[in-house]
Amino acid sequence: MKELGKELAKTFPILFLNGDLWAGKTILTKGFAEGLGIDPQKVQSPTYTYLNGYDNKLLHLDLYRLESFDELIEKGILNEMENYDYIVIERPKWKENFHFSHYGIIDIKKIDNSTREVDIQEWK
Repeated sequence: MKELGKELAKTFPILFLNGDLWAGKTILTKGFAEGLGIDPQKVQSPTYTYLNGYDNKLLHLDLYRLESFDELIEKGILNEMENYDYIVIERPKWKENFHFSHYGIIDIKKIDNSTREVDIQEWK
């Protein structure tokens, strides 16, 4: 998953990551960060903090705990997104409300502890 993340950093400025708990979303994001020259050990899951920023370059969001797109606005998260060149959004509810020009949608399915099935879609 980490190597895939590094490769995706060469292609996409924005990633939407779908997958169950422990599917590998944060590991993929660590690889994405490394592909951007960011220390992957800094990357932590934002499930309980909503967002984490790294080196003023990468914003990592998890929408799991948010109830609505309006909550993104109320918490200032939508405005914060403007300050970063690269964004990874885990569990991207309301992705139709975002207006990015080029992004990847990554669906990760955990088959077993060491196997993942990954589907990658590109949107321009």
